[in-house]
Amino acid sequence: MWSSTWSNIKLISWHPQCRSSKFRNVYGKVASQENCYECIPITKIVHDNPFCAVNAKFITIVTESAGGGLFLVIPLHQTGRIETNHPKVCGHQGTVLEIKWNPFTENVISSRSEVTSVRIWEITHGGLKRNMTEAVLELYGHSRRVGLIEWHLTANNILFSAGCDYKILIWNLEKGKQ
Repeated sequence: MWSSTWSNIKLISWHPQCRSSKFRNVYGKVASQENCYECIPITKIVHDNPFCAVNAKFITIVTESAGGGLFLVIPLHQTGRIETNHPKVCGHQGTVLEIKWNPFTENVISSRSEVTSVRIWEITHGGLKRNMTEAVLELYGHSRRVGLIEWHLTANNILFSAGCDYKILIWNLEKGKQ
């Protein structure tokens, strides 16, 4: 009886049947100094949000400032030392807390600050040549600080904003309103 029972049971191997990762021997390499960005005063006030955003053309970095908020827009090919007088986007009254690139239009970026507004900026194809103070659109609809902005991933020119006033607003940027 026991021999017939044991003959029907297959032995279980304790070795996994899946392949090991083909990336197990891949190691990162530190970028050379000519491929890095230097001398950028990165902000310390972004809370839980990233201080930078990157797309196919530009890297954008929220920087330290006294007074209103600002951020740098640097073409990806322009690496090395960033001068202190590099052109900035400086149209917010409060500290810039978040920046997001439009997934459909590479030259359009949204930003939010400690103030109740969301701003939409259009960056020229070659990057900034001088400080930009006027936004293409200023979106007002929150009564308290805007806590989050996010572009719609499948619909062009649709932006979501969530505020500390417990409102989630959907903005149609073609019409410039919610």
